Amino acid sequence: MSVLVTGGTGFVGLHVLRALAARGERVVSVSTRGALDASGRALLGDLAERVAFVKAEVTELEALRDTLRDHRVDRIVHGAAITAIGDMERQAPYAAVRVNVGGTATVLEAARLEGVRRVVYLSSATIYGGGDPARPIPEDQPIRPLGIYPITKQAAEALALRYGALFDLDPVVLRISAPYGPLEHPTGGRTLMSTIYGWCRAALAGEPVRLPTDLERDFTYVADTAEAIVLAAHAARLPERVYNVAFGRNVRFSEALETLRRLAPGFVVERGNGAADAFFRDSLRGPLAIERARRDLGWTPRTGLEEGLRAYLDWLRRYPV
Repeated sequence: MSVLVTGGTGFVGLHVLRALAARGERVVSVSTRGALDASGRALLGDLAERVAFVKAEVTELEALRDTLRDHRVDRIVHGAAITAIGDMERQAPYAAVRVNVGGTATVLEAARLEGVRRVVYLSSATIYGGGDPARPIPEDQPIRPLGIYPITKQAAEALALRYGALFDLDPVVLRISAPYGPLEHPTGGRTLMSTIYGWCRAALAGEPVRLPTDLERDFTYVADTAEAIVLAAHAARLPERVYNVAFGRNVRFSEALETLRRLAPGFVVERGNGAADAFFRDSLRGPLAIERARRDLGWTPRTGLEEGLRAYLDWLRRYPV
């Protein structure tokens, strides 16, 4: 049997492939790219031999059904999406709905028809909208999606849970907060990167960073995010349907930048002037509460900010993607 990962050649997806393959799993990656690029091969190394790479659209029902049958898939991690944030919200709203909502419906239908019960749906903390950054956000907090991307995530979550109520499916929704780390890069489905993405590249290039407004975020190292996803895919029975996946603590931008200054001597941070990025300003929120994931998945994020930034800088020195 094997685990299928949609969006498997994307940022988070590649780390999920690696974590699954490292456990000895047979893994199937479905993505529009299909094959690995050089940086993906570097991340997976010899583990790539345990992964079958399939080029397909998540909106193609028969292609998904064929893949589930051919590879004897018994669990699905569904992460394929168009992250329609920033400029992409105006450029690709229809494509985002078609892939994020329609693709989720297609994955769920393929799972239903082929008898695959566990579907782990990768949602986003953006569905909570903005809020008090001092107040942790539990899974039962009312959601307030602001924009095409979180709206599609809300709709896809509802589809997954309804399929679970109607059919012999066992869906799990993971709301992921601000992953960062190796292999984050712009793609056709994602153009707005994390703030850490830009800061780390500037630090290594000797370029200054301007911090007009000291916001904060619940940054989560991507390998920790992938570990939670793998645990959710393997858990025999879960008492809840929705789980937050995050570090569980907001970090101020100034704190992250000061840590980078220690790790990359000579890095210059300029304060004041300019406007904060609208997305990060408008989506300022509290950290995600992760007690459910600790209790039911046995998961605790292990990578602190300094350790994560050091690992990311080391990766970028070797693979400046």
